[in-house]
Amino acid sequence: MKKLLLILLLILIPISVSAAPGWQRNLTVEWGYEPPSDMSHTGFKLYQDGAPVCTWATAIVRIGSCDVTLVKKSTSFTLTATFADGQESLHSDPYVLNDWGPKPRIISVTPK
Repeated sequence: MKKLLLILLLILIPISVSAAPGWQRNLTVEWGYEPPSDMSHTGFKLYQDGAPVCTWATAIVRIGSCDVTLVKKSTSFTLTATFADGQESLHSDPYVLNDWGPKPRIISVTPK
């Protein structure tokens, strides 16, 4: 019985960990950047709380759309420029996005 309980527990833990709450948002990001003249600039990378979430593989864009999952009210985003040799620029100053989460839905309205 203990082995069965341990196996069941090991199966359920990854399910509960991977089912993190969150809501989807489509962001439009705008930026300005002047690359160094001695480096081959290839694109941009958006980071959400330090983790990469979107990449734009063209150096000429200055606006892009990106789907992200938000899990808290305030989320920090930074941007880097990417270069042909695999390097990235320093991160931009953070931009903190405040989002109150999913909107409530009306399921039904009954007049009295």
